[in-house]
Amino acid sequence: ELVAQGIHNASRRRGNPFVAFNCAALPEGLIESELFGHEEGAFTGARRGGKPGLFEVAHTGTIFLDEIGEMPAALQSRLLRVLQEREVMKLGSGRATPIDVRVIAATHRNLRELVKHGTFRADLNFRLNLLQIELPPLRERRSDIPGLAQHLLARSAAKYHLPATVTKHILEFLSPLFELYTWPGNVRELENVVARAAIYLSDGSGSAREDLQAMFPEFGEMQSLPVAADRHKVTDAPSGTVTRDDIMRVLQANGGNRAAASRTLGIGRTTLWRLMKE
Repeated sequence: ELVAQGIHNASRRRGNPFVAFNCAALPEGLIESELFGHEEGAFTGARRGGKPGLFEVAHTGTIFLDEIGEMPAALQSRLLRVLQEREVMKLGSGRATPIDVRVIAATHRNLRELVKHGTFRADLNFRLNLLQIELPPLRERRSDIPGLAQHLLARSAAKYHLPATVTKHILEFLSPLFELYTWPGNVRELENVVARAAIYLSDGSGSAREDLQAMFPEFGEMQSLPVAADRHKVTDAPSGTVTRDDIMRVLQANGGNRAAASRTLGIGRTTLWRLMKE
């Protein structure tokens, strides 16, 4: 989707709508209604007054069809007609609406193999496959990861109103993962990790390897993960040198702020929580 959005933003259509739709996200009946729209009374539960489909919404802009290989066979012929005739007909309507839409499609499947097995229309594949961009897995283009993470973090920063100092800290905190983790989930997994980090570290805390592993337990292979850089220059002190009384005293001095207390004591938040329970 990021690539499709980038193509849209670099084109003459950039000031017009960009609409994304995942073909694997809904059952067949709902996909048809979402993409092509429906008139009032077209089916049980149809919206009063009808509803425009995403092709109409994307008029003069771009529509991105993710996981096109999962589109049900019955809808492939309808999509082919839209691409050929450049018009869309709502469910329950006898009138076609002209559209001007750039279509970008993506799939993790081999469409030629699907065509051979009869699960994807050959003519639809020919119509869609005018220009092909093959994206290698994220692990094979690690130099792209910091820039992608920064772009994705900007979304979370806007959502959670994070200051620039915090976003910088989050990127520094996650930097070991960029080089060492294999990212089997590619950009979607990176987006999830960045969003979670924005929530966990929104107060600017987090300084040690154990914090990173506690926040992201799925990174079990990261036992040798180095300690990330920290704008507060705090390192973990041996837990035996900090007592529960020390923690309670520092917490009181910091108004109960655990993140501030962990920075003052020079321990990670996970260590702080563990010692508080002892």
